[in-house]
Amino acid sequence: MTFDLYVWKSPRDLDADRAEDLIGRWNDAGGDPARSPFEPSADVGWFNRELAKDEPGLETSSDAEPNPDTAPIWLSARSERPARVVGIRLARATSRDTLDTIFGLAAKYDLVVFDTRSRRVHLPLEALAAHAGATFWPAGAIQAAVAGGVGALIAVVAWLLGIPLISGLVALIGGFLVVMAAFTFVRAGRRALSSRRGRGESPPGR
Repeated sequence: MTFDLYVWKSPRDLDADRAEDLIGRWNDAGGDPARSPFEPSADVGWFNRELAKDEPGLETSSDAEPNPDTAPIWLSARSERPARVVGIRLARATSRDTLDTIFGLAAKYDLVVFDTRSRRVHLPLEALAAHAGATFWPAGAIQAAVAGGVGALIAVVAWLLGIPLISGLVALIGGFLVVMAAFTFVRAGRRALSSRRGRGESPPGR
């Protein structure tokens, strides 16, 4: 039985042809999820559990064990067992919100999504990271700069007040904001540099 979407953890370095061939040979052999050619991961188990909870009307197939726990995911005391794959069948009436849920959960657990309809391999988490990097300048940079400036001001004022314990804690919070702002700029700068190198562009000053 074939599905519209297949979700797994690894391997990740597959193009559409290789993914299609892998799934085709597996389906020809019976299509048993427990015998699928993907690496088992607890992330797939968690994805399957959350998807079943958020979108109970979806038709899915997986080697993940059903979890009867009705408590919220964040309160769960039971860890999910590793699973290999989740196959998802989409209907014409499948809403955009449902697709957003699928890809959002795939990003949350850093999974691979293969869309057999468009023959595309998606890495939702990497796509989100790339989008965040592309949209960091200038709005994100301004926000990071403001946060860093406020943090520095808080730290200086707290230090000058010299109130025992309280000043130390407030200064620590301000210092944390400064460090996080600096880290944000460094990380965004590295992404921008990597992106330019990937496109064959030389970094500034070269």
